[in-house]
Amino acid sequence: MNFTLLLLLVFSFPLFALDPTFSSNLFKEGKLIYSDDFDGELNREFWGQLKGNKIKDGILTVGPLFKSKEVAMKALKRDHHLGLEPVAHINLIPEKFVMHLRYQFAKPELTPGRPSFQIGHHMINLGIVKDGGHRVKLPDGPSFFEPESDMALNKWIDLVVEYELGKIRVLVNGHGNTYEHEKVTIINPKANGKHRFTFKGGPECLILLDSVRLWDCEY
Repeated sequence: MNFTLLLLLVFSFPLFALDPTFSSNLFKEGKLIYSDDFDGELNREFWGQLKGNKIKDGILTVGPLFKSKEVAMKALKRDHHLGLEPVAHINLIPEKFVMHLRYQFAKPELTPGRPSFQIGHHMINLGIVKDGGHRVKLPDGPSFFEPESDMALNKWIDLVVEYELGKIRVLVNGHGNTYEHEKVTIINPKANGKHRFTFKGGPECLILLDSVRLWDCEY
C-alpha cells in the first residue's frame, strides 16, 4: 500500500508543480477559473470571435479582421466598427478577482489612445506612457503614473491585477501600487452585469499573449 502511494506521489508531482499558485495582497484565497498557455484551441467560453486570431508555438496572436475599409464595409454591410485594428476581449470577469497576464503590443509607434488595455470594458484604462512606464486612468477620475515599470511597445508585459470595488492593485513588471478611490470600478452600466478585459491595438498593431491566469475571489 505504501509503495503504491509513493508511486502515485512521484508520478503526480509534475502536475502539482505546474498548477498555478495563488498569491494576493488583497485576498486570502481565490478559485482558479481560467488558466491558459495557448498550447491548444482557444477557449471560446472566455474569448470572443476567432477570426483574426491564431495560436502558434504557445502564442495567441490577435490581428485585424480586415485589411482595408472597402473590404470590411462590403463584408459587414456598415461603415463603423470595421475591425481594421486588433481588438480582443477576455470575458466572464468576476466581481472580485486576481489576474496574471503576459502580453505584448507589437506596433511601430504609439498612436492617439492606442494601444490600450481596459480593465472592465470602457472603464479602468491601463496605457503605455511615451516617456516611460504606465498610467492607470480611472473612469471619470484621476490618473496614476508609474514611470519605473518599463512598460513599452514590442516588449513582453508581465501584468498582475487585483480588484474589488473601490480598490485595485496593478503591477507591471513588478512595479506598481494599490489604489483606493471611489472611482475604482469595472461596472459598466451598459454591460448588463457582464465584465471583461478589452485590448485595443490601433493601426499597424498585433496583440500577442502567452499566458493568462484568472482567479475568482468571491465564490
